[in-house]
Amino acid sequence: MAAGTVIPVHYHPCDEYVYVLDGIIETGGRQYTAGTFWTTPANAKNGPHQAITDVEIVTIRLGAIGVFER
Repeated sequence: MAAGTVIPVHYHPCDEYVYVLDGIIETGGRQYTAGTFWTTPANAKNGPHQAITDVEIVTIRLGAIGVFER
């Protein structure tokens, strides 16, 4: 994600696991840096996510990702 990118609050019908490879990302009011990890249970509020710097993350979702809205 490029610095300044924002993903608004959303929900997934599956558990989500996120590992930060590089950069700084803020989600749910907390900042995460390279080497940190967070989880979000299925159907829980997810985000907003904001890339403070350019950030590279790995996201694993166990189950269907769900539908994206525009």
